[in-house]
Amino acid sequence: MVKNLVNSIEKLVFEKSTKKFGVSRILKENDDKPVFIKDVNGYPVIGNLCTREVIAESLGIEKEDLMKHMVESMNNEKNGELIVDESLEKLYIDDDLEKIHDYPIPTYYGKDAGPYLTSGVVIVKDKDEGVNASIHRILVRPDGNLAIRMVEQRHLHYIYNKNIGNGEVDCAIVIGVHPAVLLAASTSGDVSFNELKYASALINKPLNLVKCKTVDLEVPEAEFIIEGKITAEMVDEGPFVDITGTYDVIRKQPLIKVTALRRKEDAIFHALLPGGSEHKLLMGIPQEPRMYKGIRNTVPSLKNVALTQGGCCWLNAVVSIDKKTEGDGKNAILAALAAHPSLKHVTVVDDDINIYDANDVEYAVATRVQSDKDIIIIPGAKGSSLDPSADHKNKLTAKMGIDATMSLLKGKEEFIRAEVPKDDE
Repeated sequence: MVKNLVNSIEKLVFEKSTKKFGVSRILKENDDKPVFIKDVNGYPVIGNLCTREVIAESLGIEKEDLMKHMVESMNNEKNGELIVDESLEKLYIDDDLEKIHDYPIPTYYGKDAGPYLTSGVVIVKDKDEGVNASIHRILVRPDGNLAIRMVEQRHLHYIYNKNIGNGEVDCAIVIGVHPAVLLAASTSGDVSFNELKYASALINKPLNLVKCKTVDLEVPEAEFIIEGKITAEMVDEGPFVDITGTYDVIRKQPLIKVTALRRKEDAIFHALLPGGSEHKLLMGIPQEPRMYKGIRNTVPSLKNVALTQGGCCWLNAVVSIDKKTEGDGKNAILAALAAHPSLKHVTVVDDDINIYDANDVEYAVATRVQSDKDIIIIPGAKGSSLDPSADHKNKLTAKMGIDATMSLLKGKEEFIRAEVPKDDE
């Protein structure tokens, strides 16, 4: 599955690199361009994989249709199909547990606590809520076990706390999966939301699962499968780099005891650069359908939504509307800020502006904005913990909306851009 995608996409190819800082140097120097490294400690590595273009290609759609496709797939999540394919088991090799230190798991930055799994999708199961799939940073400890950063508001933390009274929680970490699985695992729904069924809806066909050997779980087909038990033991995790490219603090987090290592022959490892474009996209893209639904309730003529890479795919957004009345732009600003509470800045543009082109958006701001009328500033709002400039003591920030739409009072004629005719007639 991953091999087919790697073979089909346009990518930069490198012959060899090192696990410690070598992989991250290549990924950072070529950010936003898929990179394939043939040999990292004897394994091939793919990185910068999930661009908007690659995700759309893997789903068989155009980039501009991605967000609407996600909305439709989320609405169809319950109809996703999961199939345990026993024939897949013959593709896997069992490795000794100490082999984890030979895997091409990078150390990305100078102050990192050690090698980190960053693209691993963590699978757990709850008897009431069903299967949960989510992405978390995971430190590989010198003893070969793992420390997982478990954010308090996430569903994994809820399932862990609910079940840890039994002593341990079965888990599996899959690395090298279809982009639909990464996208689904990055998506927030309610606790009953089945991310794997959502992945099936995204690809519009059944999702093949592999049965684990040492834990009671079925997981998506992947290049690497790490099985383990999340324990009640708390160990140091961090420091590690977050989405803004700045360091997060050291915390006490749960220890995972590794119980099995499985991989495909010639398995391709997926290295996801912390703070890189791929990290930002996988955090941001799943928020766009939620924003789309929220804004559309207020402005029905909404066309599209994008969280921008320059804004870490988290703090800044561009919203496209087919403006019908003079207040639509400002209503869209308020709806966007409500739909994504971590949002800090939002720019609303007309539907003739390409929201994926920063120059085109800046053109709209330059030619369609009067600052005293079209900019809204909201001081003292609750903001994102990922914003380094926020008042973290009081959890406050200032938010801004820019209405960069054409004024209907002036008339659109003054704003229409000249076009060269397609023929000479």
